[in-house]
Amino acid sequence: MTRFELAIVLALMAVPLQAKPRAPRPSADELVLKALAGPSTGYAAVERVQVFLVGRKSKALKTNITALPGGWVRREVLSPKKKAVPLLQIRDGRDREKPESGLARLRSLYDLSVSTGGVIAKRKTWKVELRLKGGALRRALWVDRDSGLLMKRETYRADGTLARRERIVKLDIPAAVDPASFSAAPAEDSWRPDGFVLTGASGGTRHYSNGLESYEVALIGGKFTVSGDLAEDDASRVLESAAK
Repeated sequence: MTRFELAIVLALMAVPLQAKPRAPRPSADELVLKALAGPSTGYAAVERVQVFLVGRKSKALKTNITALPGGWVRREVLSPKKKAVPLLQIRDGRDREKPESGLARLRSLYDLSVSTGGVIAKRKTWKVELRLKGGALRRALWVDRDSGLLMKRETYRADGTLARRERIVKLDIPAAVDPASFSAAPAEDSWRPDGFVLTGASGGTRHYSNGLESYEVALIGGKFTVSGDLAEDDASRVLESAAK
């Protein structure tokens, strides 16, 4: 190598490498609308749900999910108890809320902010924090940057401790999903959060569970009330649906 060639090499080494440009950060509204609309292709996923109990050991269960565009989602919630019958929830899109309405509901209850979410199930995400108007963090959502799929969701107590985590641990997207798997969709009395099914009714009160948590909807004095393990936005939608 000549002196001239060596000088060229040293000069090139001295030039700092340009960092890869960062993806522009979307707004919270844009991400929420994308998550509520859902992916434009079918997908199959395995989700791990954990409930963190105060002063006790956390509980967990697994959910197998398949979905098609248009609000078709099949959830098979596997009980942690051996030989227990799985809970099956099938949405056929009829109870699907318009993304704009869902965003308005969240905006009425929370202040939203966006940050980098990291990688979940090999997918890059954005993180959306939902804080009560008083400032306390209530929920956090991790949204897939490409498809808009909600990859992870956490719910926090008033003291800031983690109460619940839902996280996709395995994802196949796009995936060939058989439409026939949604043919057993039961007639639902009202909307309920992901994974919750009707487990019983007595004295005007309906009981729902996802195998780890539960809530109740009761008609008292001509007015519906909800109690149990629900965040404010889910409770609001449950009451609105029950009143229809």
